[in-house]
Amino acid sequence: MIFEGKSMDIGIIGSKMKEATLHRYFEGTASEAERREVLSWVEESPENKEEFLRREADFVFDAMPDTAPSHAATAQMLETIAPQRRKIRFLRAVAAVAATFFIGVFLWTLHDNARLNRQVMSLTAQNEKLIAIPELAQGESVLNYKVNPGVKGKITLPDGSEVILNSASTLRTPAKFENGKRVVELEGEGYFKVESNPDWPMYVRTSRGVTVKVTGTEFNLSTYSDDAALKLTLVRGKVSLLDEKNETEVVVKEKEEVVIGAKAQLEKPARKPADLKLNTSWKDGYLVFDNTPIREVIKKMERWYGVDITVADSNVMNNHFTASFRSESLQQVLTLLDITCGIKSKIKSPTEVELR
Repeated sequence: MIFEGKSMDIGIIGSKMKEATLHRYFEGTASEAERREVLSWVEESPENKEEFLRREADFVFDAMPDTAPSHAATAQMLETIAPQRRKIRFLRAVAAVAATFFIGVFLWTLHDNARLNRQVMSLTAQNEKLIAIPELAQGESVLNYKVNPGVKGKITLPDGSEVILNSASTLRTPAKFENGKRVVELEGEGYFKVESNPDWPMYVRTSRGVTVKVTGTEFNLSTYSDDAALKLTLVRGKVSLLDEKNETEVVVKEKEEVVIGAKAQLEKPARKPADLKLNTSWKDGYLVFDNTPIREVIKKMERWYGVDITVADSNVMNNHFTASFRSESLQQVLTLLDITCGIKSKIKSPTEVELR
């Protein structure tokens, strides 16, 4: 959610925090270094933490219109809802979200306080950054880059290529590329920008027995072990999918999406024009659903917010969800699930949510 609140002078007890930095943090546009700066400042004293929560609340409510309950963020979210549902439930949506922000202020504050505590704990445990763990594998130095649920990270590979890792993902790479080969291993999801070199391809291996051969390109690869399929989206350039066991190779076209099922059969992959916004906008901070089955919605929310979601009523799984979010809180997403799908929720702890 993007706030355009009033200008504030951020002068705090003890150390001071720059207004622009804090503003970008609330907007969700702060850099990784700025996020860590803010969280470090919050951890310095209880006064800083109290001031942070008060300032954040000011930003939220300054962003609201002075009249009428048609909150700007609500309107932005409702624009993404399927038209037939929006016509039927618009007044209900406005009322429900207005109640969330005005009647539920106390509950919102408790939730936000818990979220801040988790961020500070993550900072202390060094979970807000990529962790490179040197080790030896078959005689060469290897790095394991890991990001935890709820965070993302960017890696620069030894050849200058870049990888953005999504939540709960791991990339295994040599400390340097040698012997005329570039080989990395991905578990989870990554957006790759590979330095072009047709004579020196990069190979991205997965646990599914499928390897991506790259000569220079941008692509998104999703290969979470608990997902039903591997999905590759080629934005530009040239890649192919290899099944080393069956010596099969499938060339992927630009702006094409290829899905390989659990059995990793490359002979008959599912292929279609790629929805780039749906498949790659996560790297820009957007969480996008387009008639997405709730089973997949739950997995993405768990990774995005770092929570465990249980389903108390199996009927919940019959729903599909369409929406687009940026910087919205978990509570706001759950509220919209209720509005559009009638799915009720209960936050049982800072890391546990129940749907029913």
